[in-house]
Amino acid sequence: MRLHPLTVALEGIGRAFGAGVIGFTFGSIAATFIVGYTTLPAIGSAAGVPLAMLFGVIAFVYEIAHYRHFEYELAQDSLDIASGVFFRRDREIPLERIQNVDISRTVPARILGLAVVTIETAGGGETEARLRYVGLAEARRLQEGIRRRKRTAIEEAGAEPERDLLFALDDEDLVLLSVLSFDPRILSVVFVIAPVLGPNLVPDVSTPDRFAAVVLALIGALVTAVGIWGLSAAATFVQFYGFKLYRVGDELQYERGLIQRYDGSVPIEKIQTLVVEENVLMRRFGYAALRVDTAGYAPGSTPSGGSEAAIPLAATANIYQFARQIADFERPEMRRLPKRARRRYVARYSLAVGAVAAVAGVVGTQIVSFPWYWTIVLFAFVPVAADRTWRHRGWALGDGFAFTRSGFWRRRTHVVPDFRVQTVIERQSPFQRRWSLASVALDTASSGSLLGGGAVAIDLDADDARGVREAVRSRLQAALSERRRARGED
Repeated sequence: MRLHPLTVALEGIGRAFGAGVIGFTFGSIAATFIVGYTTLPAIGSAAGVPLAMLFGVIAFVYEIAHYRHFEYELAQDSLDIASGVFFRRDREIPLERIQNVDISRTVPARILGLAVVTIETAGGGETEARLRYVGLAEARRLQEGIRRRKRTAIEEAGAEPERDLLFALDDEDLVLLSVLSFDPRILSVVFVIAPVLGPNLVPDVSTPDRFAAVVLALIGALVTAVGIWGLSAAATFVQFYGFKLYRVGDELQYERGLIQRYDGSVPIEKIQTLVVEENVLMRRFGYAALRVDTAGYAPGSTPSGGSEAAIPLAATANIYQFARQIADFERPEMRRLPKRARRRYVARYSLAVGAVAAVAGVVGTQIVSFPWYWTIVLFAFVPVAADRTWRHRGWALGDGFAFTRSGFWRRRTHVVPDFRVQTVIERQSPFQRRWSLASVALDTASSGSLLGGGAVAIDLDADDARGVREAVRSRLQAALSERRRARGED
């Protein structure tokens, strides 16, 4: 089968425009150096515009050739794709390796009834295949066809699994999510913008006027932060509009999006880690979000970087209740770090503030005059920041699960099943060694671990870290043996 014929128009116009810009730029530069034209109109009319048209036509013709040479077929055991204009490439993607079949639709595609189908496979370093574009009905056929062929047992029974609605984000909760999704770290722009704008608003005036200029700069930076908050809320609203989560057999299926509609699936057996997220505003009002890190997504292949929101926003107690439907665990009491870790944070943050004050002093006295000494006020916040960091980090070992927690502005609690752990790494930097502290990383096959966002118990007592490492290793072996025994009995 071929892609939808409108693919030529949608892709060809975009390619032609991009190629035209390149052609115009190349022609303009070439005419400037070779012919010696000095005015942009002359350059554009003499070389830029014709070359832009030539590049655009070539790009559009290439898109036509690409369309004519791209074919795919959903076979019984594989998805076969043949492509290539100059060099032919035939691929057979075994259905058993396919982990996710996602459907996305931009606004133009939705108007034209088209969709993009993205295929992700287990262990893939990049997206395995992308069909851009097919008709929406064809996209649904491929998605359901691949799912149906993978549910062999259900097919033999002659029954289709029910599609149970697990969660739906209503309009009121969507607005609340958009407002609470603001990251307070955005307020840091105040400290970045104020020193720059303050002295430049009134560059050569008396001290009182300079102070007023700094105040005005602070107000401007605050207005900027509020504007960024609004943009962040709008982006969240667009991303999670119409969010619904279903359970179909052994899969979680979701749909969301206002401008670009996403329709994807998460195989429950491929979920590596559960992540409960709470930013400072969510915690204040008793809300949280649940994300799932899965194997099969290439890093960066999804808007969320390889993890998906199972529940974008709900009361914290409800979040944990739903998480237990995916993985049967008991919520433990998190163990705190040793108090010397808090003293370490005081020392670390003091050094950071000292460095900021030193740089501000050099800039404020040698380059641009501004009241840099106000940065010394940041030392007053060091004990508070150290205490908040210490209180929001922790770890626990439950029955069959390991738990790690970290982050103040955006606190993340990772729930890792023992049998999902692939490697256990004990780390100790020279600075940690001085305080007899260490960290333990629990790496899984999820994209979060690949991107450095996996479960890490930070700044444990060195003896506790060693004990956690050995305990998780032994529990992993026991869990794998139990699963092999259970599968053998089945």
